[in-house]
Amino acid sequence: MLKHYRYSLINKLIFSLTLLMLLSATAWMGVARYLPEEPSSAVAAIHFLIVSAVMVWLVMAIVKKPIHQLIEDIRNKEPIESLEIRGAHANSEVGKLADAIFHMRRGLEEKLNKQRDEYQSLFELVPCLITVQDRDYKLLRYNREFSESFAPNPGDYCYKAYKGRDKKCEDCPVEKTFEDGRSHYSKETGVDKDGTTTHWILKTTPIKNDSGEIVAAMEMSLDITHTKQLEEQLARSEKKYQLIFSNIPNPVFVLDCETFQVLDCNDSVGIVYGYTKDELQHKSFLNLFREQERETYASQLKTSSAMNQVTQIGKDNNNIVVNMSIAMSEYMNRSALLVCTRDITKWLETEQQLIQASKMATLGEMATGVAHELNQPLSVIKTGSSFCMKKFQKNEKIGDDIILNIISKIDSNADRAAKIIQHMRQIARKSDPTLESIQINDVLKSASEIFNQQLRIRNIDTVWDIKENLPVIRGDWGRLEQVIINLVVNARDAIEEKWGEKEQPQGEKKITLKTREEDGHVMVEICDTGIGVPDGFRDKIFEPFFTTKEVGKGTGLGLSISYGFVKVCKGDIKIISNPGGGTCFVITFP
Repeated sequence: MLKHYRYSLINKLIFSLTLLMLLSATAWMGVARYLPEEPSSAVAAIHFLIVSAVMVWLVMAIVKKPIHQLIEDIRNKEPIESLEIRGAHANSEVGKLADAIFHMRRGLEEKLNKQRDEYQSLFELVPCLITVQDRDYKLLRYNREFSESFAPNPGDYCYKAYKGRDKKCEDCPVEKTFEDGRSHYSKETGVDKDGTTTHWILKTTPIKNDSGEIVAAMEMSLDITHTKQLEEQLARSEKKYQLIFSNIPNPVFVLDCETFQVLDCNDSVGIVYGYTKDELQHKSFLNLFREQERETYASQLKTSSAMNQVTQIGKDNNNIVVNMSIAMSEYMNRSALLVCTRDITKWLETEQQLIQASKMATLGEMATGVAHELNQPLSVIKTGSSFCMKKFQKNEKIGDDIILNIISKIDSNADRAAKIIQHMRQIARKSDPTLESIQINDVLKSASEIFNQQLRIRNIDTVWDIKENLPVIRGDWGRLEQVIINLVVNARDAIEEKWGEKEQPQGEKKITLKTREEDGHVMVEICDTGIGVPDGFRDKIFEPFFTTKEVGKGTGLGLSISYGFVKVCKGDIKIISNPGGGTCFVITFP
């Protein structure tokens, strides 16, 4: 639009000059009419110049005056409403030009006002503290957030207003901005108007005048108190859990999932394994196993959540038996294995001692029956040998068939006695558990050689209900035999206690041994008609040193050890009431 009016003004000037020439020609013709017929050329020229000058002056007055007026008003930055082309020029081309300029200026001012309002709105509503400070650190301006937080007055010192200080901060970012004209960043701590401690992140930027001089500095502060509190809580939490991690009494390892490299470990590692943390970190966890077992355990570490009675080696090449718990975790933004080991070496040694003590106690309780069992073959041997001695002393001849029969009896009964003694030695011998494929019926029959005579001399009947051709199970023969003997001895004692009362009970003195297969499991039941176990004691019956017997008649270890033996064989044992009265123990093997 301005371009259009610029071209109109040029056309006006051309038109004015043309008009000037026409007027000059007309004036000259009019003047020439009164001049002599042969005027002097000099006089004619003078007349022409005078008339032309007058006409130019008139044109310039018509064109320049309103333009000068417009320029002067704009220079004086008069309000839009006061700018106008007065008089006859208001509707001229120059007036239209002025009107276009006025509309453009009005539009620009409206845009500037809108931008100023938007800036002011942003300045007031931005969710951080903004202040403008002079070189004396006095507040020139501040936004609503700052005003609501600290209720300052214009002219207050910044360090007093929201940091509660009497002088500027030692590491003042505003001071640095005034010095080098650059933005600066810092962290500050101050006191809010309610007296609470507040933390901020500060950034400053210089404010310059038209000459490029720094006249003020703008400081933007973001309240990070909540973040700071969370960081402190996190630091306390990390410290707490690091303290727990370091002081867990069991060794804890953090391993790389693929390489099993030790990423971290706690202080208990040194107590159990003899290594320092530095000696184990960045080394393979598999180094704690025997070389021939490393591949096997590497596979199990990836797939298992627990491993029991694992043998590892310490710094002194000593064997360490541990139970392991394994879980997936995260360490330093990477997947990791968390392995916790519990040293059970001494516990196993103590367990072996208790097992041995239980064996000896069982053998002691069975001594009478064993002695009677041995007495039979010894009596045969004694009788045969005495008969031969008497015949030899009297020089009496003994028939060959009689000698052969006596020697045969002595030999078979000596074998029987040796077998009983060997069996007793096997029971009493210390041995590590060895799982093998066994037939549970054979274990029962072997155990009966120890307790049969014991029950017979007490008039306790033994009822056998054996299912033949049962599947084999995985177990330790010697330990399962001890389980059977322990349960039979307990059944014997329960029956004797019941029949030892003043009033003789009704029923039979009977122990039933039963085997069967059910749902893919091999079941063994040992039931008695004894005094039974009170309901309140059933949850404690397998606890170490718990016994329902009188003082001096039981150690409280038999059932506890039996429970452990069955668990080693991956089986289960429970106690139920015997429908015929008494107690029934049910053992289940997979």
